[in-house]
Amino acid sequence: MNGNFNGIRLRNITSREITESGRGTTLYTFRVTEFPDDLEPVLGLGRPALLILSSETVEGTIANYSANIESGYEITMEIGLKTSNEA
Repeated sequence: MNGNFNGIRLRNITSREITESGRGTTLYTFRVTEFPDDLEPVLGLGRPALLILSSETVEGTIANYSANIESGYEITMEIGLKTSNEA
């Protein structure tokens, strides 16, 4: 799946997972198998985050991120989820 994260075009979003944390917040985790040069500068804990996919728009703050040379980036956001179907 393709998308846009904080203004950066992402290809190869390989997974998405939505979980409720024990603190009463919703966590949205996604993985990207590419390493765009402009992604690393926008990653920072507590920074605002906006992910736009064809089926949903997700806004929140960056709660965690990691990079692995074999699997790419994993980014977790604390969110308020809005799908494109909501008014």
